[in-house]
Amino acid sequence: MDTLNRWQDRLEIFAGLWLCIAPWALALPAAAAWCSMVVGVAVIVLASQDLFLPNHMDDWANVLLGVGLMISPWVWGYSGHDNAMLNALFMGLLVTLTSGWALERVLYDKFKVWRAHHHAH
Repeated sequence: MDTLNRWQDRLEIFAGLWLCIAPWALALPAAAAWCSMVVGVAVIVLASQDLFLPNHMDDWANVLLGVGLMISPWVWGYSGHDNAMLNALFMGLLVTLTSGWALERVLYDKFKVWRAHHHAH
């Protein structure tokens, strides 16, 4: 897989950047703001690393961060704030789906190699 064509990682970096500025852009409450910034920075770091040094563990970590972001409104008590909740749900889903898609491609490529090796005999 060509590391410079990983559009999923680029989309995750933009999602992470949005998560870092969302607290000011959407006037998020404190719990949502902290969650958004922490997850945003983590997504940026993992996606940047995965862009240049592909590793499926980064994709798994971003899937978990995305799921965590989606449940965070109820865990951290800001589900009553519509902007904060919708931002967490939408961005969490975006990160989860793009990371899952990248992970699916990595696992499928590994499966093709395994199948070619085991059926070549």
